[in-house]
Amino acid sequence: MRFLACLLLCWAASLRAAAPIPSPAEAAYAKGDYATAVEKWSDEAREEGVSAGLLSALGNAEWRLGRKGRAMVCWERALLLDPRDPVALAGIRHALDAGGTERPTLTWSENYASFLTADAWLLLATAAFWVAFLCIVIPRLRRRAAGEGNHRTRVIALTLLALCGPGLWGSRSLSARAVVRRTEVSLRLTPTQFGEPLHGVAEGDVVRTGRPLNGHVRVTTADGKTGWLRTGEIESVRGAGLPADLDQKAAP
Repeated sequence: MRFLACLLLCWAASLRAAAPIPSPAEAAYAKGDYATAVEKWSDEAREEGVSAGLLSALGNAEWRLGRKGRAMVCWERALLLDPRDPVALAGIRHALDAGGTERPTLTWSENYASFLTADAWLLLATAAFWVAFLCIVIPRLRRRAAGEGNHRTRVIALTLLALCGPGLWGSRSLSARAVVRRTEVSLRLTPTQFGEPLHGVAEGDVVRTGRPLNGHVRVTTADGKTGWLRTGEIESVRGAGLPADLDQKAAP
């Protein structure tokens, strides 16, 4: 019995030793100190670089503080790094269901592109292009007929290149979006300071962006309305850095 008890104690000790120790940011988040969690995760991102998991966690803390714009930027950028990140997907779903934010419905090409990251699509397309190019050029340079293996490789490469087309287009469309970072913002009829307000948008709303002009950007909202917003009122989801600090007051 003593031998079995010793074995049990050793097993329990090994489990405690193997248990991961929460980071200071995770400990602060668990205690409800979301401001400290944001500070710690931000410092970690600046020192070690951002990742999908870090951005997702940071987005959760920002949302708890009422910073809808910063939270949506974090989650959207996390999905650009990892389209299947469960925390970011859950955060955006919660924001759409209960947070009063809007997000354009993904097109078929954007859903298709979500299977891989933009870098992965570009890498696959580049590799497929060069394989197909070499399969065509090398037999001609050697002045020999292409063999059966060459034809098969060429067909596979060209097929893969064709499959990468929608992925590249969808990735471009996904990155050409922005998040509204200011409260009480309205679309304007013209890209001018005194442009006529057309339709209100809320902090945290995701919009599709178009051409910039005169310090403004033409955008399209989730319900299809178009207009102009100042560049300082939105933040692009493109990029893997932390959200810009606009010194906006957290919502109550």
